[in-house]
Amino acid sequence: MRRVIRALLAYLRAHIGVMLHYRGEILLWSLWGIINPAVLYAMWSSAAAGSAGGTIAGLDVRGIAAYYFGIMIVGHLTASWDVHQMGYHVRSGNLSPQLLRPLLPMWKAVSENLAYKVTTLVFVVPMWGLFAWLVQPRFDMAAWQLCLGLVALVLAAVLNFILSYTVSLVAFWATKLDAMGEIYFGLGMFLGGRLAPLEALPPPLLMAAKVLPFRWIFSFPTELLMGKTPELAEALAGITIQLVWFGSVVVVFRFFWAAAVKHYTAVSG
Repeated sequence: MRRVIRALLAYLRAHIGVMLHYRGEILLWSLWGIINPAVLYAMWSSAAAGSAGGTIAGLDVRGIAAYYFGIMIVGHLTASWDVHQMGYHVRSGNLSPQLLRPLLPMWKAVSENLAYKVTTLVFVVPMWGLFAWLVQPRFDMAAWQLCLGLVALVLAAVLNFILSYTVSLVAFWATKLDAMGEIYFGLGMFLGGRLAPLEALPPPLLMAAKVLPFRWIFSFPTELLMGKTPELAEALAGITIQLVWFGSVVVVFRFFWAAAVKHYTAVSG
């Protein structure tokens, strides 16, 4: 474990340097994570203001502001993109030298992920502050909700990363992974509560959202941090589900990673 930590820190320093060389590009990446929730807030808050009860999915305008402010932060801190990139690494053979190292290539991906989130904070934090100042979100969370919400946020980030990386292993058998990446992204938007609060979905889709992992990556930590999960038992149950999903995905990853490496045939890179 000590060797893994040293290697991860070395990777992290190197990738932060790379990110700083592409400042304009990473700013464009992070800008989408701000614009998308802001546009969705404008749409759903207008719908709530024009509704008979002044609410949508149990949220009034300031509640919707809090929800999309939370989604904005959670979406950035849980971001993972390996399902979009693994196909290129396999096709090009870029993965070959990584497989020769004593650490799994996954740790390099972890460091790239952390480097992106660290370097973009300088940009996104002021934007988060400006958004909060403009929309005036209302939070009704207790101290225990904040503490468990932070735990849920960390688990959500870890779960999204390992899930995305596991799904990306399809690239070892498929020619291209673009469609798989878009499907994964779309499920996260629709069934994760990023496109709309989950209570606004029809009952069958709401049930599917509660079963699949995307709700526990995005909407659950958001709702917990904004005080929308009132019962301690409900919050602990949600964190337990996150842990169960994480353990299950790790088992699947270990199985498919062994099979993927045996199937790997690229030699360039």
